[in-house]
Amino acid sequence: MSQKDVFLQSEGDAWFERNHEALLARAWPDGDNVLREVLALGPPDAAPLSVLEVGCGEALRLAWLQNERRATCCGIEPSARAVAAGRARGVDVRQGTADALPFADHSVDVVIFGFCLYLCDRDDLFRIASEADRVLKMPGWVIIEDFFSPTPVSRVYHHRPGVLTHKMDYRTLFDWHPHYHCLTHKVRHHSEPAYTDDPNEWVATSVIRKAAAPSA
Repeated sequence: MSQKDVFLQSEGDAWFERNHEALLARAWPDGDNVLREVLALGPPDAAPLSVLEVGCGEALRLAWLQNERRATCCGIEPSARAVAAGRARGVDVRQGTADALPFADHSVDVVIFGFCLYLCDRDDLFRIASEADRVLKMPGWVIIEDFFSPTPVSRVYHHRPGVLTHKMDYRTLFDWHPHYHCLTHKVRHHSEPAYTDDPNEWVATSVIRKAAAPSA
């Protein structure tokens, strides 16, 4: 069975149960690296953004953007319980996975991947990048927060036999293409607001710009 099917069938809901209370306790936006990066994309008086979050959980980040910054938000998430919670907050959340986004071409300004790519099937990575590019406007933004390693590393997922976690430099899904340029890439400690020399604790927050190459 593919990992996406495992998460659609049961592990997505199990993840929701394990992390629900901790996420509710997080300070928004001060305790969220991705939200800080989204807020830095434009001045406060800029036109509201349209934002898609892949693996959005119960849409706490999207609900904050919708309520506090008038953003138009949507999300996709494998957990049925998280989808229901996100919809209860007034966010357009749909059940599914990153390789098949049920959203229109060139419909969003920002695509967020927040700690979801490390659990995706490696065979789906090309499709995931293609789907993100399809729904993203030109110009647009990709923001990725995930476990980081300069070379790909796979390990056993502690919560479910037969599932793997994958660390890599997820910028490489996009910045090989001439339309994509990484503008910031910050590597920090996984669970503390600090830098670390321990590669086992590295997570990266990357901001990638999609824009046409300037003409000569």
